[in-house]
This record gives sequence, structure tokens and C-alpha cells, in this order.
Amino acid sequence: MPLGKYYCDYCDKQFQDTPAARKRHLQGLQHLHLYQTSVPPFSKGVCNRFLNTGFFQYGDNCKYFHPNNDSRTQNPPLSTAPPGGGI
Repeated sequence: MPLGKYYCDYCDKQFQDTPAARKRHLQGLQHLHLYQTSVPPFSKGVCNRFLNTGFFQYGDNCKYFHPNNDSRTQNPPLSTAPPGGGI
């Protein structure tokens, strides 16, 4: 029975789909580098409980992003330059 092919989206590579080959690829330096640079940190989103209460019960084990207090309360700075660059 022929084995299937495994395609890695991050590396744009295809290889025989065996547990050993997949493990070797997923632990390879090239794959790890491409994976880390393409997946944004905290891709799950912002922790709603932290936004609502300012507290999160799971500590460092929470899989969601916890913004610091400054980023929750500050507004982005407004531009003081006139439209058109002031010329």
C-alpha cells in the first residue's frame, strides 16, 4: 500500500508521510524558523476576562494575550500636522 504525501505550508515542501519523516521535518531548524516567523504571537486573541476584570486566573498558562494596563487605557496619539503636510 503506497504511503501518502505530507505537504508543509510553512516550508512549501512535500515528503513521504511517515511518523519518522514528519517528526524529523517538524523538529528541523528550517521548519521551526519559518513557523516562528509566520505565526503571530498570541494568535488566539485577547483574553476577554482580563479585559473585563483586569485579572486572569490561569496566570502564565493562559493561551490568550494579556495587554498591559497602559495599552488598555491610552488612546493612540493624534497627528498635529495639518492635512497636506502643511505646505
